[in-house]
Amino acid sequence: MIIFCEECGARNDLSSDSLNDHHHTFQCSQCHEVLMVSKPSMGVGGLNAFAKMSVECGAKGALNRPVSILIVDDSTLLRKIVKEMFSGDDQLQVVGEAEHGLKALELIPELKPDVVTLDVNMPIMDGLTTIKHIMIKCPTPVVMFSTLTGQGSVETFDALRYGAVDFLQKPSSLLKEDLKSQHELIISRVKNAARAGIDTIRYLRPAQVNRDKMNNDNQACKRVFAIGSSYGGYGSLLGLIPEIKADVPAAFLSTLYAAAPHVDAFATYLDRHSQLAVKRAADGMALVAGTCYLASAFERIEVNEQGGKLTLNLESKADATPRQACDAMMTSLSATLSERASGILLSGIGEDGIAGIGAILKGGGNAIIQDPQTCLCNDTTAITAQQFGLPTVLPGVAMAEAIRTHCLDGSL
Repeated sequence: MIIFCEECGARNDLSSDSLNDHHHTFQCSQCHEVLMVSKPSMGVGGLNAFAKMSVECGAKGALNRPVSILIVDDSTLLRKIVKEMFSGDDQLQVVGEAEHGLKALELIPELKPDVVTLDVNMPIMDGLTTIKHIMIKCPTPVVMFSTLTGQGSVETFDALRYGAVDFLQKPSSLLKEDLKSQHELIISRVKNAARAGIDTIRYLRPAQVNRDKMNNDNQACKRVFAIGSSYGGYGSLLGLIPEIKADVPAAFLSTLYAAAPHVDAFATYLDRHSQLAVKRAADGMALVAGTCYLASAFERIEVNEQGGKLTLNLESKADATPRQACDAMMTSLSATLSERASGILLSGIGEDGIAGIGAILKGGGNAIIQDPQTCLCNDTTAITAQQFGLPTVLPGVAMAEAIRTHCLDGSL
């Protein structure tokens, strides 16, 4: 479980098993403030509603009861459209509506919805302010649902950083997909959001990040980590990269299942909130320790080593389907660096990354797998951990510490 200290904003990771009682006290790892956490109820509604149910990410799943939803939007017409859309699926149930964030905060403790769909622009209290209060007062899976929350928008990245589990654009005839396809996507993602938050408690006051980037040009790059993620990749990287110290003697590569312009925007955003330097990967770019390089799944990224220097080979494949992009990146890294290569798998759906982790392990490298119960979608991580008999690691601080330990002594 992920706990953000309300005093200093530091992130603390607790094992679910440690919450044996209804209340649990612990000291913040950063400021040592004594905090109390209430273990979520296993009753109807709330974060643990789907703890024992098998729900396939973005697909059909046998639910014991409908997913309860609170719709928060200042438009009466939009609330009606969304409610009708959800009402057409017997696995969903709209239990309440709110026209602004303040009203939503009043209703959530009373209704205990499984999911809150939240607009960004609203009077009295906007969506981004609302999500901060939700994560502090009554943690609940939130899907940002707005014309502003498309891929590549600052509002989307802010929402994910504050604790939203997913983002969607409101249905519109102006979008590329037909309305029926849009509705099916929204419904499947809302169902998955209900499952996603079961093992996560968040209350958040973001810590300040030192914006002065270190000059790591002369620091030895002992290891390169290839980070694989697909569905939920933005949120997973926002939970990991800002936690890694800039002096770590390693470089990081990651492919995102997003178009190149969206990756450009995310690299800029992530760089502002991270101690690592975050750069958009480019062909011929030299790999430097303390830096994270982001590429699109529509690009083929490889690592070359010549004269002791590591460089990127980046080839655009804009007309291709972005399949197995993580596998290709990891396989290339393993072929070049052997035991100096490491793979990290975060939230994802499908098989991309599984073969890549296998290649890294076969080449003498190591792998870090995110705890499947903390992933927005755990298809890839659960299968990989089982197939290779790998332990899993909590996201955030725990994973950043595992990375540092691995760089220092070569073990996990």
